[in-house]
Amino acid sequence: MHHSGRARTAPYGVVAELTEIVAAPEPITARAEAVLTTLRHRFRFDAGRISLLDPERRIQPTLISHGYDQRTQDYLEGRGLIHDVEVVGLHRHAAPVRMSSLPVPPAELPVWAEYLRPAGFREGIAVPLRTADGRYLGLFGACTEAATPICDATCRLLARVGGLVAHAVDPMRTIAAMAGLVTDAVAGVILTRGGNTEALPGLPGHRLLAPGSPVLEEATSCYRDGDSRAGFLTPTRPPDPPGYLKVTMLACVDQLPHHLTAVVVLHPAGDLHHLSHREMATLGHLITGGTPEQIAAVLHIPLSSVIASLEQARTKLGARSSAAAVMRAADLGLYLPPATASGCPLTPE
Repeated sequence: MHHSGRARTAPYGVVAELTEIVAAPEPITARAEAVLTTLRHRFRFDAGRISLLDPERRIQPTLISHGYDQRTQDYLEGRGLIHDVEVVGLHRHAAPVRMSSLPVPPAELPVWAEYLRPAGFREGIAVPLRTADGRYLGLFGACTEAATPICDATCRLLARVGGLVAHAVDPMRTIAAMAGLVTDAVAGVILTRGGNTEALPGLPGHRLLAPGSPVLEEATSCYRDGDSRAGFLTPTRPPDPPGYLKVTMLACVDQLPHHLTAVVVLHPAGDLHHLSHREMATLGHLITGGTPEQIAAVLHIPLSSVIASLEQARTKLGARSSAAAVMRAADLGLYLPPATASGCPLTPE
């Protein structure tokens, strides 16, 4: 194939088609595939790819790709591409950049000189994917075997629809919708693989959700244990009034980019079934694998007090046995993990 990179339809039809894709309740990969197919029908190219940035690993994993050989694809998946993106400045701008009008000589750009050109491509275009709020998501890139420069009409088309493409593949949309399942959430963050956090659209942050906090340590532990959803309690901290908040962790299953691992939200604790702090802490130690003897040592209380606390919790939860009480507390998130309970000293009861 020797395509010229010329636009084949008016931009209004493309906008309508991409708007439908944006609105479709499909997984992000399905939307990306639909976007690439639509763009291939609107201007001619021999290879195309949509990638999303993973800032912690400094790579842009492929969301959807067509037409690149394995050697080229391997380079596009690696850290070398980020260097090329930064040299060209694609991560700072929104306008499409044609290979024939690069701000640096193509021979000095490894992705072109060592991979794309040896693979038979003679022209190409890269479109930075930026959201309406200014976030850089990644790239749409396309290459042609023909040396004919990609026309101005195609550049204008891609400049016009770049925001729609970004919206279609923005993982925050899916993540925010997932967080919306917790309808009474008052704060939230997105937890990353590296233990950092990113803002969760539609919700403020909170000091209890700061990187390295006990709440996030426990949420990370739940995620690493393979839980897709987990809930537990945390005491409030000054200057908030004394009390408790519920923490819900929702794993970002199969969500790209892969550095976004889980949503963590805070919401009102709800009905605590009159459980005391000691009873919720006792349940927390049992749920996280402690024995009554270990709990007594950690909490500096007699073993008899641990057993009494568990019996009181069983009665308040309406469970038929201690084991059933522990299971119900875990299901309802009515327990204080050691990580969150340790900051609030126990008082004699």
